Amino acid sequence: MFGGASMKFFIKTFGCQMNFRDSEIIIGLLLQKGYTLVDTAKKADIVLFNGCSVRQHAENRVWSAIGPLKKTKEKTGKPIIGLIGCMAQNYQKKAFQKAPCLDFIAGPNNIGDIPELINKARIQNQHCLAVDKVIRQDFVYNTNYLSGATGANVIIMEGCNNFCSYCIVPYCRGRERSRAAANIISEIKDFVCRGITEITLLGQNVNSYIGKNNTKFVDLLQMVNDLKGIKSFDFVTAHPKDAGLELFYAMRDLPKLKKFLHLPVQSGSDRILKLMNRGYTQKQYLKLINNAREIVPNLRLTTDVMVGFPSETEQDFADTFEIFKQVKFAAAYIFKYSQRPHTKCAELVDNVSDALKKQRHQILLNFQKQLHNEINVYTQT
Repeated sequence: MFGGASMKFFIKTFGCQMNFRDSEIIIGLLLQKGYTLVDTAKKADIVLFNGCSVRQHAENRVWSAIGPLKKTKEKTGKPIIGLIGCMAQNYQKKAFQKAPCLDFIAGPNNIGDIPELINKARIQNQHCLAVDKVIRQDFVYNTNYLSGATGANVIIMEGCNNFCSYCIVPYCRGRERSRAAANIISEIKDFVCRGITEITLLGQNVNSYIGKNNTKFVDLLQMVNDLKGIKSFDFVTAHPKDAGLELFYAMRDLPKLKKFLHLPVQSGSDRILKLMNRGYTQKQYLKLINNAREIVPNLRLTTDVMVGFPSETEQDFADTFEIFKQVKFAAAYIFKYSQRPHTKCAELVDNVSDALKKQRHQILLNFQKQLHNEINVYTQT
């Protein structure tokens, strides 16, 4: 018999907003099947780990979280344990070797199969692998579960075609697929009926969105802005090579669209940017920033940056630090390079020492902290 039959489940999510939205979708699917959501793994008959593979550190956290359940399972035969999301797609069958206590594995495009996978694990008592789908069925977005009371994330596109040399996302999430604008708007309207007033549009590269009939990202922004009941909305993440004046004018002119732009720079060195396959130079990035700030009043600008990329020299790092000084980001997510399988960088020698990565990481963190304090003091006075 297919269904939850009062079984309890717990889901632990790691990584980006996309993963957290995926977890909401999965929760909704399981609630529809009669399963009960609980707040700790100890209370659960089923434990799901929605893992992130962007950095090794993120994967290590998942394996560490799975570990303690092994002994419990050996003693009691439960819980059923599933690894899902990007990490599942990355490891596939190898995950069973690394953690034999896992019952099933489901990639991002197979999350609609999770209720069936749980049922198979209950009945057949054998490993199940579901990583075969390249497109996610749109029905999964209509599971009617949200964790927030007034705000919601809405996935508008998935995957990435950029193939930055360090990034595993295209290998875990696949190539770019844009959802139909009509389906996106329908989902948002449903959220509005449930009291949601704030929306964040999600995608690995939202400004490369192309819907049916060549609906562009700025067209979609206009559609969302026109919806009754929405007080404000924003989007993440944009790629510098796809950002431009058309987007900035939309940000200026659409009253409900927040004046917020997350535009990952990753490095300030032209040499490193070329090795990363980012598709722009330092000069081009700075021109984008200047255009955005000239067009969009009171723009809040944030970024991602990586230190310790293979062969990064002191001059390369100095170029990155210079961008921080010039732009003065409102916030920055600063990461140390981590070699990822499948990527072009997997062929490179990770020749920047951990000590040097930590040093450069700390320099940028300290600068950003000091800048934050100065801005707060300025604002308060």
